[in-house]
Amino acid sequence: MEKRKVKRKSFAAREDLLDRMNKVAKENDFSLYGFVNEAFELTLKANELGINLRTLNDSREVLKAAMENGYILGLESLWYEMAELAYGKSKKMALQNWFDAGVWLAKCYVTGEANDPFEDFKKDLKDFTWNIPELEVNKEADKVSVRIVSPRFPESYTLLFTSFLEGALETFGYKIGSKEVSRGIICLEAVME
Repeated sequence: MEKRKVKRKSFAAREDLLDRMNKVAKENDFSLYGFVNEAFELTLKANELGINLRTLNDSREVLKAAMENGYILGLESLWYEMAELAYGKSKKMALQNWFDAGVWLAKCYVTGEANDPFEDFKKDLKDFTWNIPELEVNKEADKVSVRIVSPRFPESYTLLFTSFLEGALETFGYKIGSKEVSRGIICLEAVME
C-alpha cells in the first residue's frame, strides 16, 4: 500500500508563542509539527460548530473558577425544590445557613490574593449564576446596589439568596440600608460602615 504524501506549508508565528507551544508539545509527547496540526484541526472543527475559541476558553475558565470556589453544577429545579424544603422545615436556620454561606464566600475573596476582592466577587457572582437573567451589582464610592430579577425564583429561594447576599455584603464591610424583596426580585442598597 502506497503512503499518501501530505503537502506541508510554512507559516510565521511569534517566537515566544512557538517556544511555549514546543514546550507544551513535548510535555504531551507530541512533536511541534503534530501539536500545531492538532491545534489547527481543533480550531477548524470548533469553527465548523460555530464556536469561538476565545469564548470556549473563557467558558472553561468560568467552570474551573466555579469548581475551585466550591460551586457545583446541579439541576435548577432540584436546587429550588431543596431550598423550598429547607426553608419550609426551618425558615430561621435556612436563612442563617445562607447568610453564613455568603460570609464564608466573601471571606474567601477578602483573604485571597485579589487586587480588588469585591470586584472579583461581583464578576464571579455574575459568571456563576447564569440562571439569573438580570443581575446588576453597582459600586460607587462607599455605596453598593444589587438588583436581581429572575422570574423562575420561588419566594423561598428569593429570600434565601437575599440572605446570602447580605452575608457577603456585610463581610465586605457594607451595612444594608434598604431592601426590597418579593418573589424573583431582590433590590439591596448598602453603605460602607
